[in-house]
Amino acid sequence: MCGGGLTLATTIFNTMVVHHHTILIATVRRPSAKIECGDLEQFLHRLVKRIGMQELFKPIAIHGKYGFTGIVGIVTSHIAFHYFEEDHTLHFDVYSCKPYDIDTLLKFIDEYWGIEHGEILFVDRETLFDVKRYSYSAGRLAEVR
Repeated sequence: MCGGGLTLATTIFNTMVVHHHTILIATVRRPSAKIECGDLEQFLHRLVKRIGMQELFKPIAIHGKYGFTGIVGIVTSHIAFHYFEEDHTLHFDVYSCKPYDIDTLLKFIDEYWGIEHGEILFVDRETLFDVKRYSYSAGRLAEVR
């Protein structure tokens, strides 16, 4: 068996299995000069804990040609982002088979990045791609109809 996964998977999947996918595209205020890979790795580590997940592998962050990229594996899937320095755009992706609170997720992202405005798609893959749209601004999440 890979990585002793039965014990870990049994612990995680004793809860209800869902297929929730949050996709955020946001303009953020955090200055590029205040972003470092080590800080991004800590941000991802703390985010995993904040939304009640468990790390599968440690966070990785790199600074590339266009900005920053980060990823952390969670036992129930992944969390990843791309930040584009030129236009201060953050593309953030959370997929998990364990439920998480979208408001908690967005507030935590906002604490670090300083979201000016964000558009969110929340996809419930369990119900044949049930999609909800949200807007996030000034610390408030609102469903878009």
